[in-house]
Amino acid sequence: MATVTPQSENGYTNSTKRKLDDREMPVEQPRPSQYPDVKPPVNGESRTSQSHTNLQWAQSIKTKTAFASKKRGLAKLNGKQPEPYATATPVVKSEINGNHQVSPAAPRQGTYDAPPDQTILLGPWEKSITGNPPMDQTTKKIADFLFTTVVSRNDLGELLSRGVEIEIEAKLGHLIDKQTNVRFEPNVRIETECVLAENSNLIAFRSSMTDAQHSTLNNFLNAQVAAAHPNNPDSKKRVSIDYLHRKETDTFYHLPHSELPHLPAVIREYLKPHQPVKVRVTRDQKTGNVLAKIIKARIADMSIYNPQAPLDCRISVNFEMRFDGDIGLLVPSPDAPERHKDRMSYTQGPYQIDLTLVTQIMAANGGNRTSKEHELEIELSTAAVSEQGRRAATNEPHEYPSLVEGFLNNVLVLAREAPPVPQ
Repeated sequence: MATVTPQSENGYTNSTKRKLDDREMPVEQPRPSQYPDVKPPVNGESRTSQSHTNLQWAQSIKTKTAFASKKRGLAKLNGKQPEPYATATPVVKSEINGNHQVSPAAPRQGTYDAPPDQTILLGPWEKSITGNPPMDQTTKKIADFLFTTVVSRNDLGELLSRGVEIEIEAKLGHLIDKQTNVRFEPNVRIETECVLAENSNLIAFRSSMTDAQHSTLNNFLNAQVAAAHPNNPDSKKRVSIDYLHRKETDTFYHLPHSELPHLPAVIREYLKPHQPVKVRVTRDQKTGNVLAKIIKARIADMSIYNPQAPLDCRISVNFEMRFDGDIGLLVPSPDAPERHKDRMSYTQGPYQIDLTLVTQIMAANGGNRTSKEHELEIELSTAAVSEQGRRAATNEPHEYPSLVEGFLNNVLVLAREAPPVPQ
């Protein structure tokens, strides 16, 4: 799949263009990667073919097939907790830095049937002249991106010892043309999803969706919980999906300047200059208990333009550092109101899908107004990426491409399931 470099143009005639500046939504600026040893293909930036083919992990997949089928189900539940069967019990995973994690080494329930033999209907047939299909280029771009930003790091042990974890997430929303403040569209018509070359001067990202899209995806995900439940006779040995409903509140504080020298150098490197360092404190809304205290720094982004769906995607790799200090020493952030989160999480193997309604009370015109945003993100287990990527780099048996492909598949399935915005 070809990489598309975004270009701005003021005159658009496409009738599907949607005006998005009527709503006040946070706009994320892309974060370029900074790696002196191996420069990653940020946002799919074009490199020579040799630079991609010679990535260590790619040498072990020359004969590997890495394609998976996508199946879509029909939603039957309406914004409620899924109740597939009376015996269904949500499994609460262990928490690290306030996030529910899935161990990549844990055995998964369910196995898949072998794919059908195509030669039964086609006669003599192979997947290509070499006997194996080429790897999908979008999957490979993401795999390269994660390899250079996560797998190839030589300081993972040091990071863990300092309470720093790497987060891999894909957010659904809209790529925004900065000049027009509407959804980005290239100058030539693109029919399929593609990775955009990095260009932070032209493109921003808004992580938001409509109430109707949120409701539809809620119904769809609940239906998948029922469809994959082990007690469902039609589940065909699928991997079960764990459901968890949480209500939390995020409060933001500024870290005093006196504490900055105590942060690890790798964290300071990726913090925004000339801006206060924010500490996010997450509390359980019911008990008030502190669940996590986090300092977050974004490492790199990759943007995926998705013209056949109403939602685009931005994949981000972030540092999340546990803050062990006293909250009483922090300064409340005056420009970041509390975020009240009503979050439904769906975990299947190394993937966790979070569908969240965020409510904020904001000052406006001498009074207060309530702002609501709907967000969806897919988190990929960093432990699984590190393990499978390491195996690929050392020519051990691995499923690194399949792991990344499943991540992309979840993005595309959910983006395509969302209904279009009425014109």
